[in-house]
Amino acid sequence: MSETSSIQLSIIIPCLNEKATLAAAINLARQAIEQSGLSGEVVVSDNGSTDGSQAIAEREGARVVQAPRKGYGYALLEGFKQAKGEYLVMGDADATYDFREAVAFIEHLKNGADFVIGSRLAGNIHPGAMPFLHRYLGTPVLSFLINLFFGLRITDCNCGMRALTRKAFDRLGLISGGMEFASEMIIKAGLYNLKVKEVPCSLHKDTRDKEPHLRTWRDGWRHLRFILLFAPHVVFTIPGWIFFVLGMGMTIPVLSGPFSIAGRIIDYHYLFYSIPLLFIGYQALWFAQIEDHFVKFAGFLPADMKSREEGGFQLERWLILGGALSVGGGGVLIGIFWRWVATGFGPMAGIRPGATAMVLIILGVLTILNAMIISMMDTKVDRR
Repeated sequence: MSETSSIQLSIIIPCLNEKATLAAAINLARQAIEQSGLSGEVVVSDNGSTDGSQAIAEREGARVVQAPRKGYGYALLEGFKQAKGEYLVMGDADATYDFREAVAFIEHLKNGADFVIGSRLAGNIHPGAMPFLHRYLGTPVLSFLINLFFGLRITDCNCGMRALTRKAFDRLGLISGGMEFASEMIIKAGLYNLKVKEVPCSLHKDTRDKEPHLRTWRDGWRHLRFILLFAPHVVFTIPGWIFFVLGMGMTIPVLSGPFSIAGRIIDYHYLFYSIPLLFIGYQALWFAQIEDHFVKFAGFLPADMKSREEGGFQLERWLILGGALSVGGGGVLIGIFWRWVATGFGPMAGIRPGATAMVLIILGVLTILNAMIISMMDTKVDRR
């Protein structure tokens, strides 16, 4: 039996200048392997340490792999790719997670789970281990959004100790190089309907005397932005339809002429409110399509994953529609101009026809421009 086939469990630890705590983390990982009853390895994925962390890892019995591309996600990706086990566990090098608690994660994997994530909020957070904002604002809010958007039931989306099967890792197709890697992993677990389990775990205080890699507001925003990237229906589609329907519902009656509601005259002045709503809603609907195509173009999701537009995107159809709207608006403008000529270039009431032309032309141009952007992202690219 080869060395690769004899290893059942790999514990991956990303590392960047962690000499103060790396030995303790590796020791906990080795104890976890012993307690699991599986043959295993500790893989330290080094991201360019200059403090001798590599030598410490080798001395403690870990296998060191080099992750030359800088970033938390790149370090983990390289570690996962070079790991030999069927069960994969990840955790930080700062010894804030007790890898022995991951034995329970592995049991869930053995029993059919695809992905297991720890929950510090449901476990034991030691005094001083988690900042107030992380514990009571950032993590609960982000976890709520992930549950809402992707159909999961977790309490701690930011927990750094996780486990998954090799098959699940291969299916997820993770590509994020930074802190967004953690969000990409859990989001795709929801999108691909993996069997996800959550296990309470402990978080110990960070004893290092250096600044942590995590930056509260910067990384919090990066996680939120990444979550929203995969939820165009919430960010754009729902608000877009609300604005578009309201704008269209107010614009069309007013363009037809003044009318009264409950004794109040509704005239062209309301166009200053309805037309912006119409344009904002229409563009938001296009943004939903653009975002849907972008996540495939960027490689976050497979290109053959079902699109929100049945039958695929057809540029020609949208160009014809956009052209027809623009030509229609141009025709209205020509009519207004000839009426103006016929009156000897004198004053004339042309607000409603002018507004109609503006709406048609702008909708037409937006249709053409947005359709071309989507078409560019649908272009087949060989990324090898």
